[in-house]
Amino acid sequence: ENDEERKAISCLERAIEHDPYSLEALLALGVSYVNELNNGQALANLKTWVQHNVKYTELEIQDDGYGDGTVLDDVQNLMLQALQMNPNDADVLEALGVCYNASRDYDSAVESFRAAIAARPNDYQLWNKLGATLANSSRSDEALSAYNKALDLKPKYARAWLNMAISHSNLHNYEDAARCYLQTLSLNPDAVHAWSYLRIALTCLERWDLLPLSNAQD
Repeated sequence: ENDEERKAISCLERAIEHDPYSLEALLALGVSYVNELNNGQALANLKTWVQHNVKYTELEIQDDGYGDGTVLDDVQNLMLQALQMNPNDADVLEALGVCYNASRDYDSAVESFRAAIAARPNDYQLWNKLGATLANSSRSDEALSAYNKALDLKPKYARAWLNMAISHSNLHNYEDAARCYLQTLSLNPDAVHAWSYLRIALTCLERWDLLPLSNAQD
C-alpha cells in the first residue's frame, strides 16, 4: 500500500512459507511481482492461487486447441473455468485482471477489474488496480477518476496518491502532480523515489526556487 514492492515481496514470501495455502498472500504476491515486471513469478503465484482455492480444486487445465502450453495460458485457462463456475466471484475477477496485466492485455484487464468492482464496489485496492491498468493503456484521464474513488474510500492510501501524481504528470498537469507527490511523501517518507518524480514536475513548472529543497529531500 506504500509502494514498497520489494519489502512486500519479502514479507509475502515468508507468509507463504508458513502457510502455502494463504490465498490472500498468493494473490498479493502475484500483484507485487507484476508491479516489479517479474511476470514469470507473478503467473506462478496466480496459478498456485487458483489451484489452492478450495472452490476450484477440481479444475484441470483443458486442451481447447488454442493453448500454447505456457504458464500464462495455463493460468488463464484455469481462471476462465473458475469464472464459468462463479461469474460474480470478485476474487477470481481480480486475479484474472492481474493475469491480463501480466500479458499486457489491458483492455481485458480493465473489463475484469470493472466486473470485480461491480461485485465489491467499496474495495479501494480494486479501484487503484483499475486506475493503474487504465494508466498503463495510455488512458490517464480515465485513471484519475478511479484513483479519486480509491482515495474517497481510503484518503491515506499512499500508493493511489503516487499513481495519481504519475497520471497528472502524463497529462502535463504538473502542479497537480507535484501536490500529489508531496502528499505521497507526507504519508510515506520512505518513498524516496517520489522525490525524483517531484523534481521532474517542478522542473516542468520552472520552479527553480524549489529544486534545492527537493534535491535535499526537504
